[in-house]
Amino acid sequence: MAVNDQPFALLIVEDDEKLQDLIRTILSRQTTSIDVASDGEEAIEKLASGRYDIVILDLMLPKKNGLLVAEAVAALADKPRLIILSAISRYLSDRFPPGTLVLQKPFEIDKLAETVRGICAELQTST
Repeated sequence: MAVNDQPFALLIVEDDEKLQDLIRTILSRQTTSIDVASDGEEAIEKLASGRYDIVILDLMLPKKNGLLVAEAVAALADKPRLIILSAISRYLSDRFPPGTLVLQKPFEIDKLAETVRGICAELQTST
């Protein structure tokens, strides 16, 4: 299935550079634009100045934590789909915006790719 018929913008919010690179490499075929933020403050700035279809978010971040980033996502008029990657997310799920998808760390990278593919297909059929 060619998901790239329509442009999809992705924001990866992760402070682990190796994981950033792995996610970017694996998902580069599903999306046409990938931005990366290494901390919560940078993520909130990118969300305010850009438009994203999907945000992949770690909760344990420097400067501003992932919950503050999730709140910034929820406050957007044009809300992106949110995927949270975290070992502690099960304790905080009541603080996530509706429709948030959660992958517990450690997670299978193939599961993340499958999740993003599904969201892209859903977005493509809804436009």
